Amino acid sequence: MLAKDLMTTTVVHVSPGTSLKHAIQMLIDNDISGLPVIDDRGTLCGMLTEGDILKRHEFNLSPKAAPDNSDPAFFKNYVRAHGLKVEDCMSRKVVSVAPEASVAEIVALMRLHAVKRIPVLDNGMLVGIVSRRDVLKTEIATPDVIARGDDALQLAVATRLLAELGLGKDRIDVRVRDSVVEIIGKIGSDAEQEAIRILASGIAGVGGVVTQTPPQQHAQ
Repeated sequence: MLAKDLMTTTVVHVSPGTSLKHAIQMLIDNDISGLPVIDDRGTLCGMLTEGDILKRHEFNLSPKAAPDNSDPAFFKNYVRAHGLKVEDCMSRKVVSVAPEASVAEIVALMRLHAVKRIPVLDNGMLVGIVSRRDVLKTEIATPDVIARGDDALQLAVATRLLAELGLGKDRIDVRVRDSVVEIIGKIGSDAEQEAIRILASGIAGVGGVVTQTPPQQHAQ
């Protein structure tokens, strides 16, 4: 699934000159965590997020002392913490994606930059926005492909055990009877056993999972 398939196309946004109080009210009224900031040319020039607002002086325990010299960074931070317009405290470095970006790419950017919402740009113009909630919806929107019949289930379980956990026929034997999966083999730890159970149980059509380690063979 791509960004264009799950993005919200009706995007609530503000302009740089919007009052900060009005922007906060928009966040609250629309139950969202961030607002794209669009300038007069229709270009995305920033994002105003809850995190940006929480950096303001009202939410900090003690103000920073004035510097001994004219430190530009101090005055920039003062404007950011005390300004009354969106442009004063918005984030100007915006993480964005193209409509063709995959869900995996979007999630990777969200994790890397610790953001909850990512604008979608097409030729520099804002066409949508993808939130964490939009991504979560893909988990329940994708229909399960059910492997029908014990033979199909056996193949599905064995294939995924090898691909995802590296467990092949040299380690385990997969058997299925009446949709109940039995996995017999050299299972090294409780964590490995739990991983096997979760993987097999997550395959649509599986009615139950049993794991066991064969008894040790003692030399005569």
